[in-house]
Amino acid sequence: MVPQLGQTSLSFSSFIILLGVVQGILLTISGLFQPQGKAKLKALLFFSITCIIAEIFLNRTGYMDYVIQMVDFSEPLQFAIPPLSYLIVIRLNPDSQIKRWWLHFIPFAAYLIFFLPYYFAPISFKRESYYFMHHMVAWNSSENFEIYRTLGKYRTFLLQANYLQMTIYVVLGFQLLMQYKKNSKEKPDISKFEVNWWIIFNVAVAMLIVLVLVVKETYFRDLGDHIIAAFFTFLLYLSTITELIKPTHTGKSVREKDNFAQNESPRNGISGIKEEKKLEIQEKLVVLMEQKKLFTDSLISIASISKQTGEPPYIVSQVINEKMGLSFYDWIARYRVEESKKLLTDAKTDRYTIEQIAEEVGYNSKSAFNKAFKKFTGKTPSEFKNS
Repeated sequence: MVPQLGQTSLSFSSFIILLGVVQGILLTISGLFQPQGKAKLKALLFFSITCIIAEIFLNRTGYMDYVIQMVDFSEPLQFAIPPLSYLIVIRLNPDSQIKRWWLHFIPFAAYLIFFLPYYFAPISFKRESYYFMHHMVAWNSSENFEIYRTLGKYRTFLLQANYLQMTIYVVLGFQLLMQYKKNSKEKPDISKFEVNWWIIFNVAVAMLIVLVLVVKETYFRDLGDHIIAAFFTFLLYLSTITELIKPTHTGKSVREKDNFAQNESPRNGISGIKEEKKLEIQEKLVVLMEQKKLFTDSLISIASISKQTGEPPYIVSQVINEKMGLSFYDWIARYRVEESKKLLTDAKTDRYTIEQIAEEVGYNSKSAFNKAFKKFTGKTPSEFKNS
């Protein structure tokens, strides 16, 4: 129960929410100190959730009366959670590039600008608003708050738009996650553990949409917000457990192992290798690709190429980057695309389906093949064949 006006109370449920706030702060700090962009996106997501449940905690316990300036401080962050979740799902694929990411945050920025008058509202309005929403005290101020009442009419509509935004991003996230699962053999560098966790997270967000609607219809004003805070707290606890049990270095994907091997270079590194040696390694790589066609192996990796050349993985990777001007995966994709172009125009393979062509050149899925082909040719395999 919400304490009487002017009093504070820390119930068991409020204490659990407080622990969630602490947990969210720890997750936020942990993410900010990690180098990966995905970790920083997670930190922003956890920060947004933490702010929301912290505000509900202050309202629920009566402590908001002591920091009345913070009334509704977290409300715009509701529009940041859906795009942050979706961008994290995109970043599960290490090869993905998020272009024009800022477009996803236009609704958040728009609502933040709309909400500025509330941030700079007089203390008297904030106190009246807090008493009205959480203590059922009627408005009794003689001050003119007409501008806030006018904005309030649009505020309800904009929050309903947030439900729509959440639904759209949940659907987009599910589509991408299902694609990851379908192409798991083609993309061994995408962590299955993380894919499964974010499927659970998206299910939780879908449940949250329903929960918010039910709470708002069932409870008067904002008196049911503690249920939403408890749900968010549960998500933070699950996130913490996930961060603790997710695979460590020994359980990393093929791509991550290759990158680790690349970073674990000896003291002198690639800079200590003479140009003649680099050219020698380059020739070996060309032979492996053009004569032995190792690119047709769907499980090809830096480690397997390294064994063939007799050189350390980090040197092979650096030679590819320096001499080929491509990343390892783009280098492999280029050979596959060139080979597929020959098959698409060869009379002997005229009856091959696109799926068969994809398998012939080393792809386990048609979608991955189409994506790579269009990246290097500007056309899909079908368009190329017809032209």
